[in-house]
Amino acid sequence: MSVRLSSVQDYSSLLEKYDTWMFDCDGVLWHGDRLIDGAVDVLELLRRKNKKIIFVTNNATKSRKSYKGKFDHLGVEAHVDEIYCSAYAAAIYLSSMIKLPKTKKVYVIGMAGLEEELHEEGIAFLGGTDPADNTIEPFTLASFTLDPDVAAVVCGLDTQINYTKVSKAFQYLTRNPECLFIATNEDSTYPSADGLLPGAGAISAPLRFALGKDPVCTGKPSSTMLDCIKAKVHYNPERTIMVGDRLNTDILFGKSGGLATLLVLSGKLLHWL
Repeated sequence: MSVRLSSVQDYSSLLEKYDTWMFDCDGVLWHGDRLIDGAVDVLELLRRKNKKIIFVTNNATKSRKSYKGKFDHLGVEAHVDEIYCSAYAAAIYLSSMIKLPKTKKVYVIGMAGLEEELHEEGIAFLGGTDPADNTIEPFTLASFTLDPDVAAVVCGLDTQINYTKVSKAFQYLTRNPECLFIATNEDSTYPSADGLLPGAGAISAPLRFALGKDPVCTGKPSSTMLDCIKAKVHYNPERTIMVGDRLNTDILFGKSGGLATLLVLSGKLLHWL
């Protein structure tokens, strides 16, 4: 049963009921590089009351360390060990859950943040920000050599997506039946400072259609993200709440993990109301 918060008593009761607060970032704390009014005040209040704060984002364009830089730039207190992003979850999934052999590599459709997290886990990769793959030249199989060590394709948001990257990923996934198909997240859109833009789900969509199969998703609402948090943070699910702006990622993530949820109307949902 959902309840709309409307009084001071409602908010006071909410504060007392939960000890751990998980926050989405884009659309909840900020839009692009613009803070949402009141976000910093809420976080400061929670810290004064000794609440545990965890930031859970599907943004795979930044590593946790670079994401910390964004918090600092916007004047929001955060620590690296409080930040959990889908790029980190993908790297942990490969290194700790799949236990990808050190001799194997990953083909990346994504940006520097995803590469940084893979590097931190000792995972070799190709593609991604490599200038050879960031080209507008036509792709031909005649000039392509398959790397036999590639054992997974990881797809995140990539603002430099092109036919070459999609084609190379397709080759690895079709010519090696054991090659893993992983998506950092499946958000259809994401809220920028000036409006909605296509999200990581739109980047992996051509591959899903061409392959006729879905990837393993490591971001919200997947349990993989929550498993990463559980491995590092002790919390009581009955006294934990997930705050987000998307029903099909943030709120579903919380519900699936046995957490309470709080839907805010500052991001994705606002564009549909």
